[in-house]
Amino acid sequence: MDCCKTKRRTCKRKQDGKIFPLPRKFTLKRCLEGVSGFTMKSSCAPYKYCKSQKGGKAVYRCISVVNMNGITGIIKLKNRKNRCNIKYDIKGLADGKHGFHIHKCGDMSKGCETGCEHFNPFNKNHGGPHSQERHAGDLGNIISLNGVSKGSITVKDISCDPKTNISIVGRMFVIHEDEDDLGKGGDEESLKTGNAGKRIACSIIGLVE
Repeated sequence: MDCCKTKRRTCKRKQDGKIFPLPRKFTLKRCLEGVSGFTMKSSCAPYKYCKSQKGGKAVYRCISVVNMNGITGIIKLKNRKNRCNIKYDIKGLADGKHGFHIHKCGDMSKGCETGCEHFNPFNKNHGGPHSQERHAGDLGNIISLNGVSKGSITVKDISCDPKTNISIVGRMFVIHEDEDDLGKGGDEESLKTGNAGKRIACSIIGLVE
């Protein structure tokens, strides 16, 4: 039977017909929560194409690799229900706060400048990551200390599912030189960009298998 449905001693992966013995070290439920490392990947192989049992929605993940102007790091994204969790580990930034956004386009033909404006599918003003009025791509600030910025944030209105109108696949992460004022600067530019200043690093967002 289909590995996504059966609990028998063997199952068949529907997409390619491969047969797997059961049970596995990791359950279907655990595998759908996220896979990391060779052992887990091997154990979760029968469930590679399975969908979450809650709501029947697939688990989508993205990744973005930063390597520009001496700034390097990894940004990982994962959808949980109607929200997206973003984990970042970035090195090489000057200490302090830096505006952190998802921009509309993934065009790096002229560096970060061709990333266009903030991702804003609902035509809102700029704000903070949890403001009622915000661009979907508004992620606030990341904080660098001793050249390292590491943390996570969970926001709504973005998705790693390429089929949705809020998909961020193929778009661009941008890290800015200055602090984002979260739309509270009192001027027109604040409601567009948060006065976050120059784009000092950027990276394209891609799907993870």
